[in-house]
Amino acid sequence: MSFLHPSIMYVHFSTLRKILYLQLIKHFSLRRGIFTLVFLLLYILLLTLVTFCRVLDEIIFFNYRKTQIKEPVFIIANPRSGTTYLHRLMCLDEEKFRYTLLYHTIFPSVTLIKLIEGIGKIEKPIGSPFKRFFKWIDKVAFKGWENIHPMGLSQSEEDEGMFIFPLMTAGIYLLIPFINEMDDAKFMDEMPLKTQEKLMDYYESSLKRFIYATGRDKIFLSKNVMSTGRFKALIRRFPDAKIVYLVRNPYNVIPSFISMFTAAWKAHSPEIGDNSDEARAWGKLGIRFYQYFFEVKKQLPASQIITIPYTQLTQEPFQTVERIYQHFDMEMTKAFKEKLLIITSETRKYKSKHAYSLEQYGLKLADIHEPLAELFEEFEFEKKTI
Repeated sequence: MSFLHPSIMYVHFSTLRKILYLQLIKHFSLRRGIFTLVFLLLYILLLTLVTFCRVLDEIIFFNYRKTQIKEPVFIIANPRSGTTYLHRLMCLDEEKFRYTLLYHTIFPSVTLIKLIEGIGKIEKPIGSPFKRFFKWIDKVAFKGWENIHPMGLSQSEEDEGMFIFPLMTAGIYLLIPFINEMDDAKFMDEMPLKTQEKLMDYYESSLKRFIYATGRDKIFLSKNVMSTGRFKALIRRFPDAKIVYLVRNPYNVIPSFISMFTAAWKAHSPEIGDNSDEARAWGKLGIRFYQYFFEVKKQLPASQIITIPYTQLTQEPFQTVERIYQHFDMEMTKAFKEKLLIITSETRKYKSKHAYSLEQYGLKLADIHEPLAELFEEFEFEKKTI
């Protein structure tokens, strides 16, 4: 919004125009049209509410601007690489870290966060109707995701939701199947520097509001599988950030990535099948994420980044977290170690029910291996199979 400073609200109108053109004109169908109009209605309502409350923040809670974000920890990887698991393990260290719940990212305003928390405290004597409404939304909105990526408004979650209002998130492709015709949301690092800075102004301001509203005495802990495309912008804005990079065999990741993000298409674009150019575009984006991070991470000092193989995390989760803490010279308290030991003992028994294969998307092993040969060699993925 050009009449507001980007730290208050920023909308990339070029992306909005492309959404309207692709969904309502070029590739119009009744189903897509209805889904798009519903999305736009909810988007406009939430955008108006959040913008109004962020303006109120500037008046009532203006001291949020003094909040400092020191040495944040960013967990980054391709989707389906164990980021949620690692993030929720590290979130157990509540004495050290501050992390977003899903509703924090949808309502990134001090006013809204304090209002929601305040209602939560006073509604208990009357049966917590607001909490029960949140649970109902969880049940309706995230139905079908239980075996893919368990989600809930009050669960710890990546901060990608903060990029919904600017429309600078690859998550928008859940609604729009035509990835190759709308590049803006893929790689923020490839956008004009002026646009990147506006987006980072908005993002940093959102983090400051969240931290101010929930507590300023801890380290911000983020996990975001879409941050690969904005990795340079993140480091430029937070030069003292610590990066945890999870890497998993692309043979496993790519089909799972496609499956996860094309699931929503069955509702609004059932004519687009698994073996389609649109579905394979997700696979190409996943490959590009690998290539980009593999290239950029070499530019960071070893002390600032640690690379964790997915198999190490799943086979030795406790030791993996210990290794991360040691690498960044962070102390593990006795209480955290005890909680971590209990949780990692339980989660070893978990096996994903999310099924997928390369063949169903018309992909061959060579389609994955050839563009990622260097990565396969470094991590010896040749010896692993799906």
